[in-house]
Amino acid sequence: MAQLKTHPPDLKATPLNSIDFRHPPAYDPPVRLPQHVQEPIQIKTSTLINDGNLHASRVVTWDLGHPDQAEILNDTLLIETGNHPDIVHISKHHSGQLRVSVNGRSYWLKPSDTQDGPPPLLHIKTQGGNDRVRIDSDVRLAVKVEAGDGHDHVQAGGGATWLFGGAGNDTLRLADGTGYAEGNDGDDLITGGTGSHVMYGNNGNDRLYAGAGTCGKQSYLDGGQGNDHLYAGNGHTVIHGGRGDDVLVGHDRTTFYTGLGNDRVFSNGGENLIYGKAGDTVYGARRSTVSQVTPSTAGAQGLAVEGSDAFRQRVADDLELLRNSPSGQAMLMAMDAAARKNGGPVTIKEELHIDDSQYVFDSEELRAWMQHSPVDTDDPIEGAIKNGVPGSSATQAYIRFNRTSLHITPGNVAPPLTMLYHELAHAYNGANGTFLPGFMLEGHPGESPRYVANNERQAVGLETDAPPFDFDNDPDTPATSTNPKPFTENTLHEEMGRPLRRRYS
Repeated sequence: MAQLKTHPPDLKATPLNSIDFRHPPAYDPPVRLPQHVQEPIQIKTSTLINDGNLHASRVVTWDLGHPDQAEILNDTLLIETGNHPDIVHISKHHSGQLRVSVNGRSYWLKPSDTQDGPPPLLHIKTQGGNDRVRIDSDVRLAVKVEAGDGHDHVQAGGGATWLFGGAGNDTLRLADGTGYAEGNDGDDLITGGTGSHVMYGNNGNDRLYAGAGTCGKQSYLDGGQGNDHLYAGNGHTVIHGGRGDDVLVGHDRTTFYTGLGNDRVFSNGGENLIYGKAGDTVYGARRSTVSQVTPSTAGAQGLAVEGSDAFRQRVADDLELLRNSPSGQAMLMAMDAAARKNGGPVTIKEELHIDDSQYVFDSEELRAWMQHSPVDTDDPIEGAIKNGVPGSSATQAYIRFNRTSLHITPGNVAPPLTMLYHELAHAYNGANGTFLPGFMLEGHPGESPRYVANNERQAVGLETDAPPFDFDNDPDTPATSTNPKPFTENTLHEEMGRPLRRRYS
């Protein structure tokens, strides 16, 4: 993105209020300080315009943890309006420039590929008020919209999109790009377009519609708290009612998790998967597979959550699904047992800076060791198995979880919950000192193979070349070279009827 200016584009004229968008100060790497006095992640912000109608800035997130040079993690154009009702429209001009219209005044944005690093993100924050945000379908830029408090209407464009409502009854409409939406507080309406997407109603009596699309479309709908109506769409849909008396309606291929409350399921005759409880009412399930699950409070001892109110609410919704999932219950019960054994829970922390999630092994023993000695790869002090003997246990481990991150591979869009489950598989191994050592080559025709840690493959549920290990300490069951069920990401994919992950990289 090169320039932001406030008059219609005229390539022959000198732009008024022109701002050089290619080299703002945010692109100058932060000054390096010793690591013990500086966090490795640093954010630099440059104001581009602030005219009382629009505040625009460039926000660049830097990673200073690399020994050779600083690296740009995220590159964002942040557009903020005032704390009153606003009308925002993003459209594309035939010249290739984008028009950002805010309350009738236009600002022009010229895309540019001159900067190294990740593709830029357009981040729109409309603050309070009953706002209306519309992004035209031919705008393919990745966009994040935080509508704030008020009864807001947001229409996504053609690129990857993240939409967030606030307190108020919001309408959020995704489109043909990959999408993610959270209604948050209020009685919200969220609709999906033709792209694969993930939707959370959160608090309130919400209506979520997966919408039309191809047979390869994938949707994930979670009602959260309240009495919600959730409707599956084309392709494959996972529906979780959450807490409350919900109505869940299937279409094409649907996997239902009813959750707590007196729920009604309309399977509509498909070969669906239904995970329900006593007291639910199920219609049209003749061809479906119905599994009864007794809801529980599993995970209350084994997991703690730190972060913003919205983050804690989202994680609570995910854990609620796992408590109504056969595999999820077993995973959470194992986390509870590990907390009793190791003296404390695994903490799930909010990740805001990188588009990924990560498990971090930690213990007092490890910290004391690192005061005087380095830690080698596959060291037992970090939980690795050595010569058939489990390593040390993580007693202060944590997971950095990006709740909006979608794992996208050809033909598959995995919801954030499956990534959290992957990290919980790591937490299971860390709590018991059962990380498989070593690396394996992964590759496909036409690609350069790369080495992948066996502890990543075991969390997915893929075979490794590590010596087999008896994970359950039961001589009647065979030792394996990957995690047993249910302690693998693919266990949850299989339960949901989703495609299995065939490789880690």
